[in-house]
Amino acid sequence: MRKILRQKSIITFLAIALILTTYQGAFACTGTIIGKDVSADGNPMIARTEDWNSAYNKMLTVVPAATHKPGEMFEDAYNFTWPWPEKTYKYVSIPDGYQDEGDVFEAGGWNEHGVTVTATVTASGNEAAEKADPLTNNGIYESSVVSVLLPQIKTAREGVELLGEIMDEKGCQEGAIVLIADQDEIWYIELLSGHQYCAVKYPDDAYSVTPNCYMLGKVDINDTENVYASENLVSLPKEHGFLVEEDGHINIKKTYAEKLRDGNRDRLWAGINFLDPTKNIPHDAEEFDLFQKTSKKISLQDVMALQRYRNEGSKLDANLPENKGKVRPIGLVEQEECHIIQIKKDYPKELGGIMWVAMGNAEHAMYVPVIGGTTETIEPYTITGNQYTPDSAYWTMRGVSALSGLDRELYGKYVREYFEQEEENMIQELKAFDKKLINASSEKAIELSTEYTVDKLQKAYDDATLIYKELNTHFFDHSGDGGYKNDDQKRTPFVPSLLGEKRLKEIYKELKLPLDGGAAQPLAKPDEIVEDKKEDENILSIKVIIDGKESELKGYNIEGSNYFKLRDIAAVLADTDSKFSINYNKEKRVIDIENGKDYKKLNTDLSTLNPKIGDKSQNNQDLIIDGKDISIMGYNIDGYNFLKLEDLSKHIKYNLELKDNVMEINTGR
Repeated sequence: MRKILRQKSIITFLAIALILTTYQGAFACTGTIIGKDVSADGNPMIARTEDWNSAYNKMLTVVPAATHKPGEMFEDAYNFTWPWPEKTYKYVSIPDGYQDEGDVFEAGGWNEHGVTVTATVTASGNEAAEKADPLTNNGIYESSVVSVLLPQIKTAREGVELLGEIMDEKGCQEGAIVLIADQDEIWYIELLSGHQYCAVKYPDDAYSVTPNCYMLGKVDINDTENVYASENLVSLPKEHGFLVEEDGHINIKKTYAEKLRDGNRDRLWAGINFLDPTKNIPHDAEEFDLFQKTSKKISLQDVMALQRYRNEGSKLDANLPENKGKVRPIGLVEQEECHIIQIKKDYPKELGGIMWVAMGNAEHAMYVPVIGGTTETIEPYTITGNQYTPDSAYWTMRGVSALSGLDRELYGKYVREYFEQEEENMIQELKAFDKKLINASSEKAIELSTEYTVDKLQKAYDDATLIYKELNTHFFDHSGDGGYKNDDQKRTPFVPSLLGEKRLKEIYKELKLPLDGGAAQPLAKPDEIVEDKKEDENILSIKVIIDGKESELKGYNIEGSNYFKLRDIAAVLADTDSKFSINYNKEKRVIDIENGKDYKKLNTDLSTLNPKIGDKSQNNQDLIIDGKDISIMGYNIDGYNFLKLEDLSKHIKYNLELKDNVMEINTGR
């Protein structure tokens, strides 16, 4: 639950406080933990949906290591301060994109020692606990947990001890549930009241769903190997008369927690049963245990599906009109981002594992793998501000989700199909890529993880950009009065071009829809179906001979001229004396090229082009080449820059000659 900053006017505060009181627990977070013995691939997972607002910019950034002077302090927007150590560690995290009020609100991340933290599952204590041990005015607030811990801990246990030290000295300003993990341990921590807390080492053979409520039951605080608790955890409630014990041990939930709210009950019932349908726990169950045991193996895809789950097919299906506003699903439209953190024991320690991130609400967003050791993200994931901007990864992906959710069958069904297809492809691809990381030196593994992460972030952003354009066009086409369309045409579903022509035909065949946009006709017999041409006449593939070595370059012929992707040109020249680097100049917002510099290849380089030219626009491509501002006429096609080789050759060190559809390039100029 996000805290309203003190500097806001009292009128605004009271108005928002009233709204939050009405929806207490509705717009908050849902955590998930999967022990390694329960995980389908043996990699434990911690995960969380960050739920608050359907229009709240989030970023994905790398915070560099730093050196601090003696006495230098961490200070947040809520009067909490804590001394920095002399040196802090690099980490990747998911902060707010709007920080004008000083609240960074980092949702989760990895640091360079392979430690991961996810925080801000808000929870509240009961009246007796809050009265006996009130929340403090200068303690740690949940939005600062990641920012304080990740820069200065080398193990999960260190994180637990540091958080305990902070609670002992300064307390907390709001109750919360925090997860800290490394390659050896997962710790589940409840910040219960002003200064009381309890952390337990998570068992390997369990799974958990954690909404906005305390879940710990009976705990043996003398088991110091597996439990780390505040000194007065038991004595405080005993002294004030609200201690509840079982078998001689404190029951934390019955001692400190408030009564289970309906929104929390909805998610516990849905989540536990979704991950293991054989549980069949009733919605009105008296209790939901934190540690759920199961013989079922839970996969990464299962957790992705859980974070999208809206109770489809049940009596509490949140998509049904009668349940609108009455059911609190896990797959909430107000998700700002969702992340699933796979802890990979075999990875070099500096990497730790993979954080799968979906920007916006996960139902119609793609999870992208961010490997813990990455030293970079990409520009669209670092756009700040609280207003829509088209070059932002968050706003683009949120736009896809928003339109898809207006009509899940008409707009969203095949968007989700494409994203899930891509997720599956990446999961399978990573099985092979993991071996490269495991066998690499730490330095090489970090380099590989960065290249992979940047490539996948770029592709996810490019895919979302294209889908958003196509989906907007489709939406506009269907948003009129319908005076010129019959009912069949008005219910034609959106199918992303990225699914391909073959899948489009399959979908239209299944739905008995014509491909020519006319009225629906009876389904044709198989021998009556005429296949479209496989390739567009504009696509071209030419042989390229570079200093006598043969290669291939694909491009488009547009109005008699040949245009090639800038990155493909860089890729074919990458191992020659004519190599050049491609970077993005953030200040001028243009591509920056340097002759003679290494080009960092992407997995998408030299890949098959879209047989049909997608969204294209002709314009002057502004570049910086060796420090000089250059403008070359070209095309932006599906988010990539396409230029003529002869135009680029005036600024890049190569000679070229085209003979009989063979391009000869001599780099020895």
